[in-house]
Amino acid sequence: SFIAGVGNIYADEALWRARLHPLRAADTLHEREVRRLHRAVRQVLRQGIANRGSSFSDYVGADGQPGANAERLAVYRRTEQPCYRCGSRIARILVGQRSTHFCPRCQPEPVASVHP
Repeated sequence: SFIAGVGNIYADEALWRARLHPLRAADTLHEREVRRLHRAVRQVLRQGIANRGSSFSDYVGADGQPGANAERLAVYRRTEQPCYRCGSRIARILVGQRSTHFCPRCQPEPVASVHP
């Protein structure tokens, strides 16, 4: 199966699970980080499907029931709330005009490498 894109909710959640900062460039990821991110994307998508999606406002599924995944999210829309993993406050930044939520401690900002 193929997907076009995971969307903000699942991107934020997968990056948190993989412990990757949202500003980290894809071409800087090591092989083990790519595997960790791949595994995290699969996990958050499976969780979302199992919980019938993430209902915000008036969204309901085809069966008329709201999704139950929103209450299981670790970072998305949890700005200033404590991280479930470390207790730090969840932060929100704009990446490409879109809100992105992450834990500054669990997902440290990438350090630019300096070459002499």
